[in-house]
Amino acid sequence: MMRQINILIIDDNKDLADGLAMVLEEESFQVSIAYNGTDGLESLNNKYFDIVFLDVKLPDMNGIEIFQEINRKGSTTRVIMMTGYRIEQVLAETINNSDVEILRKPFNISHVLTTLNELRDESIILIADDDRDLSESLSEFLSDHGMKTMLASNGKDAVDAVLSNPVDVLILDLRMPIMNGLDVYMELKKQGRAVNTIIITGYRDEDAETIDVLRSISVTGCLFKPFTPDEMLQAINQIIK
Repeated sequence: MMRQINILIIDDNKDLADGLAMVLEEESFQVSIAYNGTDGLESLNNKYFDIVFLDVKLPDMNGIEIFQEINRKGSTTRVIMMTGYRIEQVLAETINNSDVEILRKPFNISHVLTTLNELRDESIILIADDDRDLSESLSEFLSDHGMKTMLASNGKDAVDAVLSNPVDVLILDLRMPIMNGLDVYMELKKQGRAVNTIIITGYRDEDAETIDVLRSISVTGCLFKPFTPDEMLQAINQIIK
């Protein structure tokens, strides 16, 4: 399933930032630009971005501070640090995160476009279940099949995750702490962020009434525990393909 990719470029080199933005916009990516760290953080607070191209040296703060703020929020935003200096090893040790790519200026735009186009076909799956063992095993299985996964162990975290990330499919356990599955779905619907949802439960009979309510308001599917990872994958593929 191809989706729109939102990109933020944070760089005080106006020519580089504008040039990169022009190339990316020609490839149909949605691009925003910030020429300093303060404006970059404001943009990140106001909108979700799939990718941030982040210059290491900025006039008002360094890129590490902005990266740390992204990391603190637990966002799925992918960070590509840009630098014209040979500090890759020091930078990698500082951020201590293998998911962050370091791009040396001047960089090969073809490499950048290849990386971004791979994201267009990547689906984000949120697994909301307080059964940690089940969530982690499902996450590993789905990741092996090319899907990006997020985990939430209670209803409130599930709502927050959907509101702050472009989740394609929500795998939602009906019985969770803080907010149950029905409350989560109704809150997301109220917020205008109802997503494709597969509800899961180990209580077929006890949850029958709740399941009927959710099915009546367009919940995509339902699986009863215990189910196999292949059954989950099949249910997801029916949505995203």
